[in-house]
Amino acid sequence: MRGEEPPRQLVEAGRIAAMARDYGERLVKPGESCRRICEEIENYIRSMGAQPAFPCNISINEVAAHYTPGLRDDCVIPESGVVKIDVGAAVEGYIADTAVSVALDDKHRPLVEAAFEALQAVMRVIKPGMRLYDIGKTIELIIKKMGFKPVRNLSGHSIDRYTIHAGLTIPNYADRAAWLRRLSPGLTVAIEPFVTNGRGLVVEQRIVNIYAYRGKNPRTPLTSIEEKILSTVKERFKTLPFTPRWLVDVADADTLESSIASLAAKGALHAYPVLVEAGRGIVAQAEHTFYVARDRVYVVTSREQ
Repeated sequence: MRGEEPPRQLVEAGRIAAMARDYGERLVKPGESCRRICEEIENYIRSMGAQPAFPCNISINEVAAHYTPGLRDDCVIPESGVVKIDVGAAVEGYIADTAVSVALDDKHRPLVEAAFEALQAVMRVIKPGMRLYDIGKTIELIIKKMGFKPVRNLSGHSIDRYTIHAGLTIPNYADRAAWLRRLSPGLTVAIEPFVTNGRGLVVEQRIVNIYAYRGKNPRTPLTSIEEKILSTVKERFKTLPFTPRWLVDVADADTLESSIASLAAKGALHAYPVLVEAGRGIVAQAEHTFYVARDRVYVVTSREQ
């Protein structure tokens, strides 16, 4: 019955995502290639029998989210700062989303701890019927108590099959707009405190290495190669986010870059621009996926459940 226990596919996706997150955390070392780390994590998820629910995000320092190495660009883990590893696993379209931050030096450890403690605080109080406002308030109180700011325009989200962002927003602060919304049985949500020592806002950059099929074809005619790429995307990923480096067997880099950009411009694909802290403050993140049952809430990406 809907709202009793989480679907077995979601439980399995959560188990694999949690292992991939912990595996990725161990890979983060100064001097390492971000591309190598992401590809190892993605291949680990595949080796466990799941599909990456989205490209591995590896976001460093002021980069808050949505960075994954592209066809040509890469990054290297620095000697100091904060690295966010955000991963997802999908089993038959059921998605689990989780993230961890790694402090590369003692200076930034309190920031990472603030994100972790904010998520832990939610885990202690979350229950069916809880107002989304109260989740955001819980997160904000912990973050401010530890001397930092929540990132106000980054939030948690509901999750549906094959849809990573399903429309419901879980705020990271006491947002009055979320006062009437509650956690209802049968709902799957990702809760992800973002913490910064900067302005508390993110802005979009021009870099885009993550896209997703919108679920409908554009009215504008497509070229033959655009048709081929879009058909491959729908077949392989459905509406799950992907990165052009997963399509190198379909076309060369130049063709992929131009065709995917055109598909996004024509409305066939949704683009996820890289998000950077507006004041260039350092950002930390922690995240779990939760399933709301009738009498309790399951943390499906916790290794302890």
